[in-house]
This record gives sequence, structure tokens and C-alpha cells, in this order.
Amino acid sequence: MYDVIIIGSGPGGYVAAAKAGKAGLKTLVIEKDNLGGICLNRGCIPTKALLSSAQRLLEVKDATSHGIEISGEIEFDWEEIKKRKDKVVSRLNKGIEALFKQSKVEWKQGEATIVNPQQVRVGNETFQAKQLIIATGAQPLRPEIPGLKSLYEDGTAQTAIDMPFIKDIPEKLLIVGNNVYAVEYASLFSALGSSVTLLAPDARLLPYMDAELSEFMKRELTRQKIEIVFSAEISRFENKQAFYTVNEQEKNLSFDTVLISLGSTPNLSGLDGLNLTMNDKGFIETDEYMRTSVKGVYAIGDVIGKYPLAHVASAEGIVAVFDILGTARPMQYHKLPMAVYAMPEVASVGLTEEKARQQYEDIRVSKYFMSANGKALAEGDSKGFVKILSVEPYDEVVGVHIAGNKATDLIAEGVLALQLEATLHDLASAVHAHPTPSEILMEAAGSSLFDGIALE
Repeated sequence: MYDVIIIGSGPGGYVAAAKAGKAGLKTLVIEKDNLGGICLNRGCIPTKALLSSAQRLLEVKDATSHGIEISGEIEFDWEEIKKRKDKVVSRLNKGIEALFKQSKVEWKQGEATIVNPQQVRVGNETFQAKQLIIATGAQPLRPEIPGLKSLYEDGTAQTAIDMPFIKDIPEKLLIVGNNVYAVEYASLFSALGSSVTLLAPDARLLPYMDAELSEFMKRELTRQKIEIVFSAEISRFENKQAFYTVNEQEKNLSFDTVLISLGSTPNLSGLDGLNLTMNDKGFIETDEYMRTSVKGVYAIGDVIGKYPLAHVASAEGIVAVFDILGTARPMQYHKLPMAVYAMPEVASVGLTEEKARQQYEDIRVSKYFMSANGKALAEGDSKGFVKILSVEPYDEVVGVHIAGNKATDLIAEGVLALQLEATLHDLASAVHAHPTPSEILMEAAGSSLFDGIALE
């Protein structure tokens, strides 16, 4: 009898397992594929490894601006780039195995079928548990667009989790979508020489982020010669051509490869024995403690469809384990960061300006630009800005939005500000090392607070 069985070993599952094991719970993880789930093996980590290689390529091409002369044509080896990516993934796979050993967590490879809330079957074996945590994740959505199925079958159409493994760099890449995967892959393959067209189904990129971040990303992708078509509705595919409608006019374009990035669908195989309540989009319904409609059964990560982000799944896993241990603490989704690892990056936490204005009568918007930051100028990478949203009566910070190549690192300070209910005064008075990109947050807070103050 196990105290807890966890189905799935992605960022939600393996973090939950490690916490449970270290807390003394007898824990079993069941994983049908490799440890680490989609994020480690086919998503977050592979794409970041590829983006890192592409960033190096751009830096080499820009070396002359730093007084470094490189003669001859600059080339790259796609196969070697992929081999490096695979080495990173392999090392992290082994790291999870080591983590399980340290935490006294057992794991078994195989596909789980949940017989009832206390019984899980894997092949011919049956395991008993007091509690279950479902962390089965999700798969990219494959919409039913005429002509698309055959493109998947012949390898012309790809999903976001297939792109890190494509054989060759496409000469003409079409991306359908406007989410984080669409934006990251547009930036990546443009840097590697593809001619990229992005068909966005809405009127902006990254519609869940602050509008200024969306506009910044649009501007930067356009500078990279990526063609972006907004409010485009795909009608069909024929002979490596996409037919779509914009402003009631049908248009078409050709491509070598098409990436479909239009959301996800939950992995629910093997869960029929639970009769779980689902939300209106087909994902598992949970409360703020990650409890499902079935007592003793929790669900975390992409399978619940709230925020399809690895760090969110990890946080949800910890919340579920704490509830099992009897020290319940709810999820706080309004304090979770979002990060886009394009070139350049954007990241945010808390309320967007639009939502802040809907929620509060008066907000203060404090901005500062990376072009005024000494370290950014010294490094030759001064694109971007920070925007801090705060509210009366104490100028409490309710949102932080950052654009620029250090954004995904710098956003941690914004997360901490929300976690500690910090004010603009706190950020402005916290001395930052000089010169560093982090000074941009201090400067934004300070410039806003001291605007209009006259010396007597």
C-alpha cells in the first residue's frame, strides 16, 4: 500500500513525488515514457537548448559591432545543434532518477489504468494507494481543418512537441497560432534562416499578456523579417498551400513545413474508472487545493488546463502534497509568472494594465527603458523596458511586465514583489548592484515616485 501514487513524471509529477518522498510518504510514480514528461523531453528544455544555440549564432554574426572580426561564411550544423539538445535532455533525465533515489521515491515505467480511487493497474500488476495525483499532462490540439490530416501523415505538418526533432531546417515555415510556442519557434527558425510566416487567429500576439508586451514582440518579430498576419482564419490546406481568410478576403500561401500551435487537449486515457468532473473545455476540474470531484484524487498540470506552464504544474504539485499532509495552502494563480523565451524575451506577473484598470479606480504606471541601462548598453543589447503597475493607498505592486533579453530572469523580482506585497517604495529603496540589468526595476519605481517632487 502506497501513501500516494502519481500518474505522470512531468514538472508537476516529479516535483510532487520528491516533496512527498522527502516528507516520509511512501510514493510511487508511474510514467509511460521517459522521466520528465513533455516539458523535459519534447518541450521546454529542448526548445530552450535550440534557442540558446540560435542566440549564439546571432551573437557571432554581430561580433563586428564589438570589434571582433570573423572571416569567412558563418555556418551552423543542425545535426550537431540537435545532438547538444539531446545531451542536455539526457542529463536532466538522469537528474530526476537521482532525485527519486534521494527522496526514496519508487517509479515504474508503463501505462496506468485507474481501476478506482485506491487502485491502479500497470500491465499485469496492481498497486494500492491511499491518495492519487493525476499529472498526465496534455497533447497539442490537432484541429480538424480540411487537408491537415494528410500533412501530419507525411511529416509536412508538425506540432510544437515535434519541431525540436525535424530533420531539416525548412526554407519556408508557416506557423499557425499566436501563443508562446508559435512566437518562440518563429524567432528560432528565423534566426536559423527560414522564411517565416505567422498566421495569428486573433488581433494580437500573446493575447493573455500585457498589450505593450504583445506590441513589443510584434515589432521585434517584424524586424526579424517574420511576416505576421492577424485575424487569419484557415479554411483548408492543399498541396503545401494554406488557404485563409482575412477581412473576408480569401488568400493563400505556400510552405515547406507548417507548425500548428492552437492549444492543447488533456491526456485522459486510463482515467475512466474515476468518473471525474470536467470543465467546459474538457479538462479535469479542481479546487484551489488541487482536489478533484473524487475524494482522495488530485489533479495538477496541463491536464487541468488552467495555466499550461511547467512551473505552475510544479507549484500545483506542491499544493497537492501539502493538502495530503494536512497542511493545506491554496494555489495563488495571480502571483505566477509567464515567460516567453523568444529573441528577445518577454515576461510578466500579476495583472495586465487592462485588467488592473478594470479592477481598481486608479493605478500608477511606472516605466523605464533598457536603453538607459548601463549594462544593457555595454553589452550592446538595449531593447526593452519594464512596466510596474501599483495601486493606492500604499502603491502596492500588482503587476510587473518586462521586455528584453533578460526578461525571464528579471521577472523573478516581480514575483517576489507580489509574494511579499511589496510597494513601489520597497523596490525603489532596494539598492541594486551597478551595472546590472536588474537596476531597471529600481529605476522604474524610483522615477515614478520622485516625479514632480521639488527641492525646497
